[in-house]
Amino acid sequence: MRSTIITRQGLLLTLILGTVLHAHAKTAVPDGGVSIIPSNAITSFFWPGNFNNSPVASAEVVSADHPDFNEALRVTVSNPAGQYWNGALQINSTAAVSQGDVIFVRAFFRSIESKDESGVGFATVFPQGPEPDYTKYFQREITAGKNWVEYMFPFEMSENRPIGTLSLQIGAGAGSKTQIWEIGGIEMLNFGNSLEVADLPITRPTYAGRDPDASWRIAAAERIEQHRKGNFSIQVLDTDGSPLPDAEVSVEFVRHAYHFGSVIVAHRLFSDAPDDILYREKFLDLFNQSGPENDLKWAPWAGEWGNLYSSQQTINAMQWLQDRGIYTRGHVMVWPSKRNLPNLMQEYLPEGDPANADPAAKQVVLDHIDDIASRTEAVIEEWDVLNEPYDNFYLMEAFGDEVMLDWFERARANLPQHGLFINDYSILSGGGRDFAHQQHFEDTIEYLVSNDAPVTGIGMQGHFSASPTGIELVYSILERFHNAFPELDIRVTEFDVSTEDEEMQADYTRDFLTIMFSHPATLGVQAWGFWENAHWRPAAAMYTADWREKPNAVAWRELTQETWWNDFSGTTNSNGEFSAHGFYGDYQVTVTQGSKVQQFPLPLRKGGANQVQVLLGIPHPRTPSDLRASSAATGPVVEFPDTEEGAYYLEASEDLKKWSTLHKIKATSADVLYRMPLPDDGVVFYRLAKD
Repeated sequence: MRSTIITRQGLLLTLILGTVLHAHAKTAVPDGGVSIIPSNAITSFFWPGNFNNSPVASAEVVSADHPDFNEALRVTVSNPAGQYWNGALQINSTAAVSQGDVIFVRAFFRSIESKDESGVGFATVFPQGPEPDYTKYFQREITAGKNWVEYMFPFEMSENRPIGTLSLQIGAGAGSKTQIWEIGGIEMLNFGNSLEVADLPITRPTYAGRDPDASWRIAAAERIEQHRKGNFSIQVLDTDGSPLPDAEVSVEFVRHAYHFGSVIVAHRLFSDAPDDILYREKFLDLFNQSGPENDLKWAPWAGEWGNLYSSQQTINAMQWLQDRGIYTRGHVMVWPSKRNLPNLMQEYLPEGDPANADPAAKQVVLDHIDDIASRTEAVIEEWDVLNEPYDNFYLMEAFGDEVMLDWFERARANLPQHGLFINDYSILSGGGRDFAHQQHFEDTIEYLVSNDAPVTGIGMQGHFSASPTGIELVYSILERFHNAFPELDIRVTEFDVSTEDEEMQADYTRDFLTIMFSHPATLGVQAWGFWENAHWRPAAAMYTADWREKPNAVAWRELTQETWWNDFSGTTNSNGEFSAHGFYGDYQVTVTQGSKVQQFPLPLRKGGANQVQVLLGIPHPRTPSDLRASSAATGPVVEFPDTEEGAYYLEASEDLKKWSTLHKIKATSADVLYRMPLPDDGVVFYRLAKD
């Protein structure tokens, strides 16, 4: 059944729980499963965790009133760390498992006391491999009120694991509030290859705020209308500047100003393989922003990752994107842990104490920033300067936090106009409860800002699993960072939802995009890949390996190309004007009166001068908002439509009736860009006149 719980704030938290009003017997499961954990699983090792030199949680076996078990493990979380794995029941396997084996996990969970705002208890179930990788075969948050709730999770093993090296863990450390909960009836059965995952019962994943009538949706729609749309006006004049009524105007939306993007793999942009041709087609169909997943990381940039990676190929890929109107961002200049720095840096970074690092390493990093920034300046528009400082901090330990200031200052010295971001994970994900990580991120940003580092934006990664963060909690986290740093932009840099439940995956994609689009401080959402065969988490992809379009791709397209899309048409009024209210972005305008047709682009931007006058029958005048900035050496760029070969005058006007000549231009039919200095004297309109 569907149960709703009203919190103290009056929010609705929806849980898909099965029947929860009374303890009930466990769900029937097909025969054939062999237990691979001890029968007394609740007495297995409980690691109390450690946070600020104190245990995170403690555990004791207590009596239980359930038809299928009479004892449970009661866990008291007295010092939550914000990390779900910090403090956990650890149940080691009693048999080996093989790749392809179908494993079934079952547990019953209930809350005794919770200080969390939702009023419910929560823990995290995650089968895990041994160190050093600690591979997690799935990760699901479980929640409950006072009544026992049954949870069932079948999954397929992705690798062989010897006896004792697969452990079922119940993590207690998430969140920031104390709680007491109980867990019992724990099973882990191996069905080998006798069944498929789909043959076993499963507790479907969900998230808070999924209901179609959830209260957050109305407020989000109102914010979208307020912050993502604006008015524009087109006035059509004849050649002597008089208004033209009844002219036909068509305004077609071409591209959002907001970034709905995905990372790419650079070499796939130049391959003639059938899959790579489709890869490019699907990318251009769905996205208006991009950057490489790996190609701009230091090691592949330096040639350490083999023949599929090179700096020149990466530059060519970024140019390919820009040639198609795709906004580009770079990831990453500095990823400051020893394990994520290239081989060429390792000679400066000895094992053990970072204090023994060679001071020369500082200059090597700055030289790298000089190299990658200067070589990509023309093809990348913003950068992640610093990545994941919460657990990538070797260089900070070696040389002090001030090296972060050096990196941003060096990036700004090379890139005077580019966006410069700090990026980290587990800010929005992790159920939104990794408070230690969130606080460290806020403290690091505060350090940068208070020391005048030229940081312009906050990157939040957004990798979600089968228990994604509730939508209203996502918004509250955005608000926290926006209120703390109102001058900084916010961007989701690495979005994906890894789950086999495609319906939930699509719903969360829809709702996450909606809440992000509704927040005025956000610039965009960049997916961390879109095709299963080119995705670090294949289940999260929008297209399967054989290019089946998944529901999350449909949800992405419906929002970005249907729900948040608008075209306009009509005729000018008696003053020659046509006005409308549309999403910010790029439009293509066609004005027709009789045999005269004029076409031109219209960029609609927040705070822009979104009023255009058109003289029907002569080349379209250009407004200052149309000028594309270039380097100081070349001056501003004025872009005009294709022209016939011949001589033209560039003319300027303030009132469209008095034109003065600025330059004479020799053009060919291939010329579309003219680079020239323009006066800063209040001139508003420009046109080309045939000599």
